[in-house]
Amino acid sequence: MPIPLLHFPYVVQKKIFDSMNYCEVFVTSLCSKRMKYCVIRAKPRVPKIWYCVYPDETRIAVQEEGKRVETILEFFEENPWLSGTKPEKLKIGEDFIALGTFETALNIFNQMCLIRVLKNDGTLAKSLYEHVKSIYRYTEPCGLEVHINTFTDEVPIYENVNKILLKGKSVKLNDLDSFLSQYPNLSTLMIQPSVIGQFSDSSKILEISNIQLSNGGHFGASLLSRFTGRNIACRNLFITEAEINLLIRKWMKSEAYHNLETIHFSVTPDYVLDTDLIIDQLETEEFDPTKRPQWYQIDYKLYNIPTSPYDFSGGNCFDVIRENDGKRASFLSFPTYFMFLVWN
Repeated sequence: MPIPLLHFPYVVQKKIFDSMNYCEVFVTSLCSKRMKYCVIRAKPRVPKIWYCVYPDETRIAVQEEGKRVETILEFFEENPWLSGTKPEKLKIGEDFIALGTFETALNIFNQMCLIRVLKNDGTLAKSLYEHVKSIYRYTEPCGLEVHINTFTDEVPIYENVNKILLKGKSVKLNDLDSFLSQYPNLSTLMIQPSVIGQFSDSSKILEISNIQLSNGGHFGASLLSRFTGRNIACRNLFITEAEINLLIRKWMKSEAYHNLETIHFSVTPDYVLDTDLIIDQLETEEFDPTKRPQWYQIDYKLYNIPTSPYDFSGGNCFDVIRENDGKRASFLSFPTYFMFLVWN
């Protein structure tokens, strides 16, 4: 039996909206203009929201404290008649109107809403963003997951973004800098494509505190040599033992890496690191439990990647001391992996 939600007083409406999941709130807001205003008035709270923008797909996801990112809404740009359900007229925001179909589904973790619409003129991402922003009350800054093929004027500039995950195969550094210039408050950048190009002093990526590269290559090594942020992680890095040795020396002499907290990277599969070359002529110490902890856990929220605690002891672990203030750092050196940690 339908519930006459619009006939209830505001207090009752708010209780009902508070009991709904994120997907149900969104679908309810599309029922009519009056219903949308009821949702806006109730303004349900949401944790971190992720906007995910792809060439033929747009998703909205949420991330609750200490949990993985979960998709609650997914738009597919395809012929809705193929779904077997008669399409309905959809209006999202002020600009987007199209025929589409609704479908709710349960994945492993939560309920999500699947919406299929015809190819549009580029207004979907902007209209969806404005709609979501109007009906939910954010409790922390947003995340943005974007495919590099959507680096066009059709993608809106999202507000209050502190994390970005880039998807795709390769991206030019100039295009990346142009994109990053739209997000001056960015603290964390995760890049899956390989990056092509040469640094300049004005490169925007040098202003970001936390960076993760899935395809580091030569670009990652160059970025690491100029890094001024807090945390950097790379996979498939082209780097030599001499470059790692120089990195450690610069930290010890306070010539660079003043804000550094962690560095960790894996090298390319065809390269094996020689620990003896890395520690060549460095003044190192063995692990001493009276001077620092043995274990270190990387914050899951940093790159949204769960990890086990790292054991900073044993024959592959070395401590170094910064000369000007006595600050201690430790590094782990293995044939294919290296990690450097500054203890606070």
